[in-house]
Amino acid sequence: MSTEIQQTFVQVINGFSDDVIQKKQPAMYRLSEKNDNSDVIESIVPILQRGGVVALPTDTIYGFACLAQSSEGVDRLFQIKDRSTSKPLAICVGESYDVCQWTRFPQSFMDLICDKTGQKDEQTYQRSTSPGILNELLADFLPGAVTIVTERGPALNTDLNPKSSTVGVRVPDHDFIRALANRLREPIALTSANTSGDESSLCVDDFVKLWPQLDAVVDGGIVGEKINKDLQYARVGSTVFTILPDGRSFRVNRAGCAYEQTVRKLQEKWNLNLVV
Repeated sequence: MSTEIQQTFVQVINGFSDDVIQKKQPAMYRLSEKNDNSDVIESIVPILQRGGVVALPTDTIYGFACLAQSSEGVDRLFQIKDRSTSKPLAICVGESYDVCQWTRFPQSFMDLICDKTGQKDEQTYQRSTSPGILNELLADFLPGAVTIVTERGPALNTDLNPKSSTVGVRVPDHDFIRALANRLREPIALTSANTSGDESSLCVDDFVKLWPQLDAVVDGGIVGEKINKDLQYARVGSTVFTILPDGRSFRVNRAGCAYEQTVRKLQEKWNLNLVV
């Protein structure tokens, strides 16, 4: 092969490599503190609706997100995370009253809430729970760095955690992801922005190696400062607790960054028993 042909071949290969690398780069968006970022939201919505996976900031750590109702998106999310399907994904909604569209709570738990609040629940167990009954309890934890695990509702995608009868749900204390969820009007499947087992991410550079597998990255700067200025405290993620089937007790699945205040309120205000 002549030197000229070799040079041409190298140029073609280099050009092809550049094209491949370029195609693998996700769409990048930077959040602004000067507006509501509706332009970013309108760009992210169709990506998610096509089954895409995006990285975005929350109140604690960065997360990978897809539509919970998109089976394609859920499959991709597990692949990108290299996560076992035996480990369930949580969902995120925009408002505390949205929790009840996708979950239900044990009837004995509902009865307890009625007794504590003086409200009456006139609906039967076989339905999504009444938002009015749970307003006060949900407002104690959401929006915030708390994930509540309870029974999944019938409207939730059956391909999301198909082996689990429960689902974790949260409302992050972060304007962008809440506005995105409200714009979508459906839940977002949300998990930490890292490979399973690796340290959680507080900025987009922390998961730069995974960028080529994503459809978009939303850069909100360093997150977690609302939780703790040290940031390491935020890196442990939200506090996760499960309402147990007896409706009178709860279990802490993950201590997270809001453990003390969460447990104290569940015990002292709502008279729930902590099961260790």
